[in-house]
Order: sequence, then C-alpha cells, then structure tokens
Amino acid sequence: MTEHLGTAPERSLLSDAAVVTGPAMTHRVWRTPTHAVVLGPAADNGPYGYLTHLQLSLTPLTCAPELPLAADENALDAWITAHVDW
Repeated sequence: MTEHLGTAPERSLLSDAAVVTGPAMTHRVWRTPTHAVVLGPAADNGPYGYLTHLQLSLTPLTCAPELPLAADENALDAWITAHVDW
C-alpha cells in the first residue's frame, strides 16, 4: 500500500483482543483525499473463529474525516473497529 499510495501510513497500531481475536498484528491507516485505507487483521467469524485474516478496508472520509491522535490508542482502536468491521 505504501508503494501504491506513495506515502507511509498515517497511523499504525498493534491490534489486541479489543480489535480482533488472535495474535497481535499491526493495523495501518493511510488517507487519500477522499478515503481512509486500513490494512489489518480481521476475525474469521466462521466455524473456525480462531483464524485471523488480513483485510483491506476503504472508508469514505465523509463518514469519519478525522483520525484520533496516534498517542490515544483507545480512540484509535475504537475508530478502526467502527470503520472496518462489517
């Protein structure tokens, strides 16, 4: 994504059980002029609930134009959960 978008992620956050079950993995958030792009772990939610997959999500910035400060991990957890879990 960094190479495709031409910029480093604006936010990076190590996931925990509050965001997704399974091993801790990194969520990365990029912003384009119109969307937030999130790459991170997503729970299987199937019969094998212990599986974790990487998911690429695209959220229009009209839904949530501001990302929480990087230092506020709880707010960033909540933002990611609200905008990538479908």
